[in-house]
Amino acid sequence: MKISYVGNDTGWINYDKAIEVANLISSIRPMQDNYLNPDYYPPTELDLEIQAMYFMAMVAIDHRLNIPGHPYEATINGKRYVGSDLLWRLGADKLREDESFFTPSRLARLKPSDVKDWLGDVWDYGVRAFLLSDLGIKVTSLFSNSALNALRSTGGRLLGPGGLIELMMNFTAYTDPVGKKTYLLAKFLHGRGIIRFTDVNNAQVAVDNHLTRIAIRLGLVELSQRSINLINNNIPFTPRDDVNLRSLIRDSWKIVSMNSRIDAFSLDDYLWNLGRSICIRDKPDCSKCQLRDVCNAYRSGIFINEHQFYPTYWY
Repeated sequence: MKISYVGNDTGWINYDKAIEVANLISSIRPMQDNYLNPDYYPPTELDLEIQAMYFMAMVAIDHRLNIPGHPYEATINGKRYVGSDLLWRLGADKLREDESFFTPSRLARLKPSDVKDWLGDVWDYGVRAFLLSDLGIKVTSLFSNSALNALRSTGGRLLGPGGLIELMMNFTAYTDPVGKKTYLLAKFLHGRGIIRFTDVNNAQVAVDNHLTRIAIRLGLVELSQRSINLINNNIPFTPRDDVNLRSLIRDSWKIVSMNSRIDAFSLDDYLWNLGRSICIRDKPDCSKCQLRDVCNAYRSGIFINEHQFYPTYWY
């Protein structure tokens, strides 16, 4: 059954498929990570102010890192890091080297050359420098130089006046209409206990390319013929189409979350790891996938990848 009122010109949500996926997810019982891996995250004994600012800053620049012809990867101490793994590893290294780098006043003064020296040859280091500077300037001017002041002003709420979703719209990095970075930040803050949100039922998954790809392959969201044609012909979606599709993806995972009784933060961690390790763009390893029995792509042998989009700082 297709619910016609849950859709737009990019596709529609298949509610029956969402219930089927929810039933399976409920038996898997995924749990939220605690984000303690020292390769990527700050130690728990570190001052909470620095921890909060670290997560706000790193999420602010955690958007597409690999683009065609410009991979983002490096070997550190014999281990290969790619994409966001490399970004967060370099963030953790910088934190160990100089905690003050992540204070609002330092971020406010960042120049593109500073970010390039830190992150290496990331394709849009100038944009990331601007996003960090914007964050530092506004935390300083709007919240008395304190990330914790900003976060605590939410009263531990995600939604509603003054909640985290509204708060983060002050910062350019967090203005994605689908809220990818804001929900990612919320997941980290809640998981680490920096802010415990009282309305976790209002959380959403952080919709990126991995969660989009999985939803399309499962059949949670069925694409319109126009969307299929754009994907098959490697034609980038417009920003409007991108937002429309990712909004459907987000809502489809919310149906899964609600019906499986698995909170969105735990579901997001599970899906993100699945998309990076098993349901990958090329040669997905279906033999290891716990969702293959409810997957349209596995049944049909037709694996559609996520859409292309014009480069953006949203996700």
